[in-house]
Amino acid sequence: MSERIGEVISTTSLDFTAQRLVAEEARTPGPVQPPDLGSLVWVRLPEGGRVFAVVSYGTTEGLDRGRLAVVRTHGDVVDERVYHEHPQLANVLRTEFTAVLVGYEQDGRMFHHLPPQPPPLHYAVYAASAEEVRAFSDDLRYLRLLLNTSSPVPGEQLLAAHVRELYRARGHDREWLAHAARAIANLLKRDYERLRAAIDALEGVGGSND
Repeated sequence: MSERIGEVISTTSLDFTAQRLVAEEARTPGPVQPPDLGSLVWVRLPEGGRVFAVVSYGTTEGLDRGRLAVVRTHGDVVDERVYHEHPQLANVLRTEFTAVLVGYEQDGRMFHHLPPQPPPLHYAVYAASAEEVRAFSDDLRYLRLLLNTSSPVPGEQLLAAHVRELYRARGHDREWLAHAARAIANLLKRDYERLRAAIDALEGVGGSND
């Protein structure tokens, strides 16, 4: 079953931003983190079906965007102990993430290009399950959409992060990894520097110890 992880708070034809949500039963003192960079998420559509997107950026800041967070560390109170000492931080910090639209599902079919409509405001965002990841990522034509995003994260780094995430979610599927590597090489064959950066970011993926 897919986990609800956020709510759409800004939406465009290319991407959307969501505020991270954590279920009450799963909430513990500690930082609320955005979903992993490159992970696959989805949002239902009012007319049926759903859009798929790749997490491209995440932030955590205070509710008042104009003010920096105040230092809470003192003595031995560091890292996660800060959140135990100050449980109110859960109410004054906001974690958001942006996701690039890469396809949609309609009438049981997967499409790997921009959807006709962006997801609506205030709709729930779900983390794709392993089964949903496999169903969507069998066709990799959407990878091109990750190269030319407005995200602060360089496109080749986002591509590599996405491949790492999906390789793990697909149960370390080496055949799929080889297919994804060939797709990246084809996309970046005329840009050696970006291709080299993508290859470097995939170092260790698919090795004997992964």
